[in-house]
Amino acid sequence: MSKWMMLAMVVAFVWLGGVGCGGIERIPTSAMPPGVEYSGLWYSNYGDMELVQTGEQVKGTFTYRSGGTLMGTLEGGVLRFDWVQEGDLSVGRREVSGKGYFVMSSDGQKLEGKWGYGDKFSGGGVWTADRAKVRY
Repeated sequence: MSKWMMLAMVVAFVWLGGVGCGGIERIPTSAMPPGVEYSGLWYSNYGDMELVQTGEQVKGTFTYRSGGTLMGTLEGGVLRFDWVQEGDLSVGRREVSGKGYFVMSSDGQKLEGKWGYGDKFSGGGVWTADRAKVRY
């Protein structure tokens, strides 16, 4: 097999996400719409979220089950974050954590992303939210 054929196979393997090796996580890219920020109250499929943006940093809380926190950094209109969901020993639930990302919609009214456990940005599910009100 020629070295060019071997190179083409390696490129295809990487491009397809390393089939059989867990794949490569692809986080979308997107520009932040003008005049929009993440700060505010959001209604999500994992409970209400209160987010506060300070420059490129975003911190927040969500109300799913025993509640939790998230903290991340903006890259354009994409927020990459770490999340922690508090445990509740009264019902035998331990603390869990992971990573995730949100992509801001072009009108600034919706977030769409994914979340995962541990060091993964996906694999846990889809996380979406609709803006309830802007925080000023």
